[in-house]
Amino acid sequence: MSLVELLTRFLAGGTLVVLINLIGKSRNSFLAGLAMLFPGITLLGYYFLSISQHDTLSKTVMFSIWSLPTSLAFLLTLYFSIDKIPILQALALAIASWLITALVVIGVYTILQK
Repeated sequence: MSLVELLTRFLAGGTLVVLINLIGKSRNSFLAGLAMLFPGITLLGYYFLSISQHDTLSKTVMFSIWSLPTSLAFLLTLYFSIDKIPILQALALAIASWLITALVVIGVYTILQK
């Protein structure tokens, strides 16, 4: 990974975090939820992946589609736990849910690819 690629990813990620924070403090704070799902980092990731490994890009995109349940598991877990337990515990539980779902997705995908 080149220095330019690293800096681009760093700046894009930092910019998104700042924008989401600003949107969250606005009168329409609910839009921060939509902004968090903006595929800015994903866009850059696929772009740089296409440069370095173009032949496997479509397979990577297909696995990303298969991986959508991980995001749903994270968000649902966070939604249902956020008012019941402290935020750090809710986030940890949501990450655990994401990891478990990711393991299931990887297992199913691997079995179906044989």
